[in-house]
Amino acid sequence: MRRRFSNLLDVGGLAAIAAIVTSCSSGRQSSHEIAPSADRNVLVITIDTLRADALGFAGGLARTPNIDALAVSGVRFTFAHAHAVLTLPSHATILTGRYPFEHGVRENSGFRVKPGTETIATRLKAAGFATGAFVAAFPLDARFGLADGFDVYDGRFDASAFGAEFSIPERRAPIVVSHANAWIARQSERWFAWVHLYEPHAPYRPPPPFDREYAAQQYYGEVAAADAALGPLLDTARGSPRPTLVILTGDHGEGLGEHGEATHGLFAYESTLRVPLIISEVRSTPSPDGGETSDAPARHVDVVPTILDALGLPVPAGLPGHSLRMSADRATARERVSYFEAMSGAIDYGWAPLDGVLADREKYINLPIPEL
Repeated sequence: MRRRFSNLLDVGGLAAIAAIVTSCSSGRQSSHEIAPSADRNVLVITIDTLRADALGFAGGLARTPNIDALAVSGVRFTFAHAHAVLTLPSHATILTGRYPFEHGVRENSGFRVKPGTETIATRLKAAGFATGAFVAAFPLDARFGLADGFDVYDGRFDASAFGAEFSIPERRAPIVVSHANAWIARQSERWFAWVHLYEPHAPYRPPPPFDREYAAQQYYGEVAAADAALGPLLDTARGSPRPTLVILTGDHGEGLGEHGEATHGLFAYESTLRVPLIISEVRSTPSPDGGETSDAPARHVDVVPTILDALGLPVPAGLPGHSLRMSADRATARERVSYFEAMSGAIDYGWAPLDGVLADREKYINLPIPEL
């Protein structure tokens, strides 16, 4: 392991890291498996700025009964990571299954996904799914290129969404969920829905009663509010006539003062790079099988292959990720090297580019003063 990282130190640079990452072989997984079936819906839930340690089942400070129930009925990964620490680059990775240096989106502003880029939406639409996206904030506005493949992309924010005081336009979670539920209710065939919630992104302003309950810890109040909003959405999925594969993750974490970073975007420490990841299947009749906690490494590039594999669809050979559906795959995940980056400092301030790799439990941060 040390030799692997020392070689990176000697070679240096994004190109060398990219070559090593994309050439790594696939891996292993444990006991809770989802059988491949084309007859299921797919629901991807992304919660913006959600730390891996914030949720109730993970011992966090937020009360999250809906997410906890999803976790204990499926596979919850304790060591999952994003590949970028900003909303648009991270979601581009989740939906394309490709690293930022492959899909080309490195920051929230000044970049867009290239027309014609294959995403999980374009793949599932071609497979006969109805496809709908419901997003909560301006960084995911349709103009940034993620709308391809969606029959409905409910996420267009025009100038009227900006208030007198400049802030990122956003919609509260209950509004986003209500739009998603209304669309799902109209579907008679298989559907794929992506639902994005902006809580708990700063500024932290949790609604009642969470504003009082978490008066001294408002970030966690917004996490609890997001969980409460998800209740009706998960109930809708459970009430569907066919099973629904649910994948829930955060796009990145939040600094909360660790390493001197109040929010996110500049650094790539675990506070902002590590995220929750839950894979579960919900249905009207709950499965008697218990869930699984996996400490195997998991990554956002694994989301697209996992969905395709669970549906019995072919996983393109060129994708860098691997399915997390089977136990054997989770077990060999330690052999995979994973790339990450935080490019805002370089793009916005002329700092050195920040990128690096994770291999098992070791992380190399590639900077003029490197960190291991």
